[in-house]
Amino acid sequence: MARAPTTSHLYGQPDNEYEVFLPFAETLVKTPHRSGHKLHITVSVQHHQQLASVILPTLRVLHTHHKVILPGFYGNYGSGPLAGKFITVYAGPPQAAQRIIETIDPVLGRLRQQEGIQPGPTPTNRQTGHTEHEAFVGNSGMITWLWLDNLRRD
Repeated sequence: MARAPTTSHLYGQPDNEYEVFLPFAETLVKTPHRSGHKLHITVSVQHHQQLASVILPTLRVLHTHHKVILPGFYGNYGSGPLAGKFITVYAGPPQAAQRIIETIDPVLGRLRQQEGIQPGPTPTNRQTGHTEHEAFVGNSGMITWLWLDNLRRD
């Protein structure tokens, strides 16, 4: 992916905490874990900016390694292998993943109930050649996960 300059329009997040690699912005904080859970947060195209403005600050407070599809690009991912993968969190081992899920899942649930935010497509698992969907975790219906032996590879 081509490297682009940082943007001041990253869903209201500070530019100096992210690197931009079109079509993503990824945190400068990187996971120390070689293997572990990778989480995907799915959201409908019409609600992605609203969700990002709430969830990205939460992920930053948790000091998680994550990436997000940049504003203006998410609409291109309604189908295909990246469908539903709006925010990717490189969570790590079960304990670390559970801490992140326990923090963001209730927030996502409230966004669904109180704000009407809807999930997007269910992400597919690249380990199966995108023939199977990733497993949902939590109660919001907006987080999927999979285990990777090489957590840093996309």
